[in-house]
Amino acid sequence: MLVTLTQATPDPINTIATIASICYDSDPKNPLGLVKHLYRNGHHSVFEHIYFTFKIEGISRACSHQLVRHRHCSFTQRSQRYCSEDGFKVVCPGTVVAMGGQYDYGAVVNRISEFYEEAQQVGIPNEDARYILPNACETSMYLSCNLRELIHMANERLCMRAQWEIRELVQQMVYCVNADLWFMLVPKCKSGRIICNDPCGKVGAL
Repeated sequence: MLVTLTQATPDPINTIATIASICYDSDPKNPLGLVKHLYRNGHHSVFEHIYFTFKIEGISRACSHQLVRHRHCSFTQRSQRYCSEDGFKVVCPGTVVAMGGQYDYGAVVNRISEFYEEAQQVGIPNEDARYILPNACETSMYLSCNLRELIHMANERLCMRAQWEIRELVQQMVYCVNADLWFMLVPKCKSGRIICNDPCGKVGAL
């Protein structure tokens, strides 16, 4: 998995503070303090002015299917219809490796790959041959979102109850952005605003 921040609003803290100041006709003396105040008090609309674009490579299709459920993001994904997936790579869950199942897993993937290439050779188009491809198949995409949506993603996907792959993905996205924003980009149990009704007991591991 590789996550790269390709575009971002420069100087996000000062940008947020400047935009927020119009609401109160004020001049922000302490931009970071103001942003923390806005966050704590739920004045999050100003965070929508901060934008990010990420290039995401090497995640599974299973992970991308979870990711696109975040409806306030924009996505552009590598097409399995127009692109050939011959020689495709896969993501193998650690649980499979832990039980020693990676060899059987690899054998199944190899057979799928053989069938896919055989289908192409007899004239079956990529758009139909792709039906055999597994959720483990690697994909790449661009994702654009504003800070408010990234906060929501972090609240939901950094939770220890989220699946490991999307949790790792969102953590990498957080590490890519300005470190002054990290205090907002946390699992919901650490947000100070959202109560988890079913605690996992793993808050110390986050």
